[in-house]
Amino acid sequence: MSVIGLVLGVVLLGLALWERLGRGEQARAWLRGPSEAGVRGALFVLPGLGMLSLLVGLSPWMGDVPALGFLALVLAPLGLWLVFGWGALSLPYPRWSVPRWSRESIARRFDKERWMR
Repeated sequence: MSVIGLVLGVVLLGLALWERLGRGEQARAWLRGPSEAGVRGALFVLPGLGMLSLLVGLSPWMGDVPALGFLALVLAPLGLWLVFGWGALSLPYPRWSVPRWSRESIARRFDKERWMR
């Protein structure tokens, strides 16, 4: 179980980083989705699930290594907020949380006038 969590966490975080950097047409495909849910999925849900999966994979060692326990205290709420706060509940997300190269496109497509200032 822990190996699956570790592998899944690393893969999801790697995919999220690749999409966030947007170096190439395939990496920017999430931006062309028809709804803002695709954007939220790529920017928040994917990395949040990656963090939570990684923590599940690291859980057998958290009792032995105090630094991993502290890491879990920091990353678990962050991962939950990414998945549920900005992902599932669709709460407004700040401009700084979006890659610089995609801000203007997202602002135009999803009527975020405050981002155009």
